[in-house]
Amino acid sequence: MFPKLFLLVGLLAGCFTNSHAQMNPDKIYDSSIHSILIHPLNKPLAMPVVVLNEGSPLQVSFDDFKADYQDYNYAIELMNANWTASSLSSFDYVKGFNQIKINSFSVSSMASQHYYHYQFSFPNVNCKPTKSGNYILKVFKNGNANELVFTQRFYVVEDQVGIAAQVQEPFDGNISKTHQKISVQLDLKQIYSLQPEQLQLEVIQNYRYSDAIKISEPNFIRGNILEYNKEDQLIFPSGKEARWLDLQSMQLVSDRISRFQKIQDKNYVFLKPDMSRNELAYYSFNDLNGNYLISNTDALQSENQNDYAYVVFTYLPKDHLPLVGQNLYLSGAFTNNTLNKNAEMVFDPKLGVYQKTLILKQGYYSYNYILRDRLDPNSLDDFTETEGNHWETENNYSILVYYRAPGTQYDSLLGFSTINSKQCW
Repeated sequence: MFPKLFLLVGLLAGCFTNSHAQMNPDKIYDSSIHSILIHPLNKPLAMPVVVLNEGSPLQVSFDDFKADYQDYNYAIELMNANWTASSLSSFDYVKGFNQIKINSFSVSSMASQHYYHYQFSFPNVNCKPTKSGNYILKVFKNGNANELVFTQRFYVVEDQVGIAAQVQEPFDGNISKTHQKISVQLDLKQIYSLQPEQLQLEVIQNYRYSDAIKISEPNFIRGNILEYNKEDQLIFPSGKEARWLDLQSMQLVSDRISRFQKIQDKNYVFLKPDMSRNELAYYSFNDLNGNYLISNTDALQSENQNDYAYVVFTYLPKDHLPLVGQNLYLSGAFTNNTLNKNAEMVFDPKLGVYQKTLILKQGYYSYNYILRDRLDPNSLDDFTETEGNHWETENNYSILVYYRAPGTQYDSLLGFSTINSKQCW
């Protein structure tokens, strides 16, 4: 337990960072791989988190356009809190084997795009993590770990820290109606001996991992309770409820679709142009906070009967002019919430619009547009011009608590929790 002399640490500087520079563990190395999903079983919208030594597994699935059986295997690797590799051997954190063959697959049917659908659950009797922390799932070919197909993050938590959190209105009047502030309390009474300076708190808004905020020092310590509540920390832009695309049917022109078209035997879906919402009044509706669901209304099974389409997104800038010195991105789970070339919109000077084409499986998608200054990127301004920011917006926040125990070589994950801004009102 903490000595009682730690009753109060008043308004510490509270070191915090935004994690733009950290490694991105979600990568696709084979362009034939699509629709990678990793989530708790029967919870397709939840973060890929499992509790150490408990039975509930993650479900992993992906599609391969090669449409022929491939010899795929998977392995896991323990990472540090910043997604750099830990110095431990796999023998130190894996029970069983760390190269497992993927045997469960099905062949697409009733779809013009042929693909093989692979699916498996993890952890299982053949491979279990023995330590908490950040992990990367690696899928590779022919038993050769160097022939990577894709990598995806997941988390293993020990669930030893009690987490209480709230979404609050920032005190600063300049952002009080446009941003949301997260206040966090950690209860460490289950831990016998712990050095609070070795703790690290991370908060993620709507699974936008690249814009997570990390804090290494609490503002107050009262006995076993650590408080993170400084006015200039854990501040996030509120945005608006996410835009949506209903692609569950390849027959029905839903409200966001302009037209379907066959081009060289491929399905193309042209969406109605999007434009800035920053001057539109806020109104509330149910959304997926940038996530998506694979589903359809044309067939009985979603896994191997859903078709694919080349979906053309269009954004109409003011006066049909390019945004000078700024990059425009599609943000959502369908671009791995990563602001890279795969998500960047391209300006067409002939049409005076930005466009981006993504290959998407039938389902229901949500997304936003993010604008970043090339020379001075600032995540707090992401939605200011494209979406607008409103304090009332419903957002999910994920909270992770890391600890590097003295003498250890990895960052354990002692706590995880999610809160929703609507539940705090």
